[in-house]
Amino acid sequence: MRAQIIFRGLTLFTFEKGSVENAKDGDNMGELTAWLVSDPKMKGMPAHEHVPSLATLARESFAGTGRARVNREFPEEMRLSLPNHGLANGVTVAGSFLDYVPRLGALHRDKPTGIQQEFITRKIVIPSGRVRAREFVAWESYGKAPARVAFMDTPFQGYSANEVVVDIGDDDSESIVDDQKKHMVMEAGAKKKRFWSFTKGSQLSHDIQPNTVEVLITNAAARRATSVFWGLHMLTLFDAAGYPRRDAYENTEQFDAFVRAANDFDPTEWQMDRDHMGIGHPFPFLAVDSTPDQLRPIRDAGAPYIIPKAPPHPEGEANRKPKSAPPGHGMDGMGGMHGHPANDPLNVMICPPGVI
Repeated sequence: MRAQIIFRGLTLFTFEKGSVENAKDGDNMGELTAWLVSDPKMKGMPAHEHVPSLATLARESFAGTGRARVNREFPEEMRLSLPNHGLANGVTVAGSFLDYVPRLGALHRDKPTGIQQEFITRKIVIPSGRVRAREFVAWESYGKAPARVAFMDTPFQGYSANEVVVDIGDDDSESIVDDQKKHMVMEAGAKKKRFWSFTKGSQLSHDIQPNTVEVLITNAAARRATSVFWGLHMLTLFDAAGYPRRDAYENTEQFDAFVRAANDFDPTEWQMDRDHMGIGHPFPFLAVDSTPDQLRPIRDAGAPYIIPKAPPHPEGEANRKPKSAPPGHGMDGMGGMHGHPANDPLNVMICPPGVI
């Protein structure tokens, strides 16, 4: 039996063996911990509060029937494992994880002080498996395609993952053995919940992987109707990891060009995000470039990226007109978004995870 643990939304990954700075594809980094984060000052504000959610696709007893369960009870701390599978201890890192999940220590010039517990809403420990990147940050213009991003006040740019998957177990799905001991365990303190693959034996479901338990973990703010090409929520990852904020960005040319593009794109959305999230850490924004290229990994490009203009509005939102920034940029009772009560992690998807 296999398990796939899927992470979407604002997640900070750490490993028992420390930083992945010198890690290579296939290295065993020890136990993996996924920290779901949210800025405690944003509680009750749907635009910026990240709300964790847990869903499963599995049988909840060996003799049971497979079913999908969304919005399950989500304990503050839990451990996900496959006992009785003879798995080696430790989580190995795939090259895609190293290439497309930004490492905070590479982006930030200062040293962190450690995990800040007030930012942590959930802690998920995974003792074995392989972690990889899957979906990319994308932008819906002339088709929905992966979008290259740059990181403010750094020379880093490339393609960034919006979805991370941990694969546990490697049983051959075409030779399934009905074994009651082959299951996934979700531990929360003294409580244990067991899950078996959605299908059993020779059963098949056309759109579900055989011999597999799926766990979907999301940590997103609520959706809104408009997309923006920046992701200030990543600042919360740096805060949660204990990085100090700076008062201003050193590369003023890069920041000023970005602000001009953001105000041209939608001044209300930019001002509201800045008013609530502030500045002081690197954050991702769309790198406007119509030249086709390969999916380059995140690397030092040698110089900060200077955005030349705002990107086009997504095709599905072409009938929306950006609003002018209101005087004072005040609150209006909808999370301070002046008609947009929430962020849109599924349409925008510029809210990438990070790794120490």
